[in-house]
Amino acid sequence: MVQVVELTSQGTLKLPPDIAQRFHPADRFVLWADGDTLHLKRLSAPPVTDIVAAAPPAEPMAPDELNDLIHALRGPPSAQ
Repeated sequence: MVQVVELTSQGTLKLPPDIAQRFHPADRFVLWADGDTLHLKRLSAPPVTDIVAAAPPAEPMAPDELNDLIHALRGPPSAQ
């Protein structure tokens, strides 16, 4: 389905309701331009099981180490 959206004077695009309902307010996206085409991709964090699987099997991660890893994967908090 193709829909038309407009760039506001504030530099924002308002997603059509049927598209916006697929996402959550805290979702983060990557945006890149290719000529006059914009690509928008939602970022998704890896499952916690993948993070835990990255720990050495003989030595579990300390809670502080796991917390640091999770924050590094999530990236900096977004300004709201």
